[in-house]
Amino acid sequence: MILVSFRNQVRNGYMCFRFALSLAICSFLSPLSVAEEIPGWGVLVDPVGNCPVDFTKTGISLEVPAGIHDMNPYLHQTNAPRIWQEVTGDFLFEACMLDFPRPQSKTGVNGHQSYIASGLLVWQDDGNLLRWTRSASGEAKQIYLSCEQYENNAIVGGGNFPLEDKPVSLRVERRGDRIRMWATYDTTGWKMLLDRRCDYQRTLKVGVFGLNVTEKDVEFRFENAYLLAQKAKEESN
Repeated sequence: MILVSFRNQVRNGYMCFRFALSLAICSFLSPLSVAEEIPGWGVLVDPVGNCPVDFTKTGISLEVPAGIHDMNPYLHQTNAPRIWQEVTGDFLFEACMLDFPRPQSKTGVNGHQSYIASGLLVWQDDGNLLRWTRSASGEAKQIYLSCEQYENNAIVGGGNFPLEDKPVSLRVERRGDRIRMWATYDTTGWKMLLDRRCDYQRTLKVGVFGLNVTEKDVEFRFENAYLLAQKAKEESN
């Protein structure tokens, strides 16, 4: 009887171990495939799995906790949460980035500068993308517009532009092999600030994203998303 009881205890312990292991594996893998439809905005892709989206009276909010939520192919870190749609060929996408506080200096994590940003993202893959953002630096004590264009994990162009500390609407437009970045405070006086060559493939993802590499949680807010794009080829036939 003692031997039978011992065997049952071993068997039960083994089953408990397998169950716990299965839960651990599921919890580890689930953030890698987090995707949620956000009506009017696209699909939320949250590689880390801890960045919720909520609807506000005028748009959406995206919470990005402390830690590494970056969009930098050069560093092989492209895990920032994004909400995007698929486009083919020429397109125009715009949205308003509401203001957010500048981070304090020396609050970056894992050797990063104290930097946060929200903006527009044009995505081919992890090594080829363009970001057009309302950015804030703790060390520089500045809020500014920033564009970074990456090809094969290397930055190939972009630029920074002065910005008032208030909401700004951003636009990215692709025409043929050119991609243009625009900005305005009031949606009536759009100004083109960059015109870049773009050799990305025809089918891309475009949308909004939030970046945070500091030790403090950040909430980004977006309004007035608008996408003008060619219809997919199969829909036009």
